[in-house]
Amino acid sequence: MTKMIVDTAKPLGITVHDHISIGKDGHASLKGLRLT
Repeated sequence: MTKMIVDTAKPLGITVHDHISIGKDGHASLKGLRLT
């Protein structure tokens, strides 16, 4: 999903620096988890 967001944002001149998921029990940064 992150690749789809990055590919969609790029033509609009938007740089995606991280993809963060927020849930009931906390959050996860894909950059922080070294998954991007």
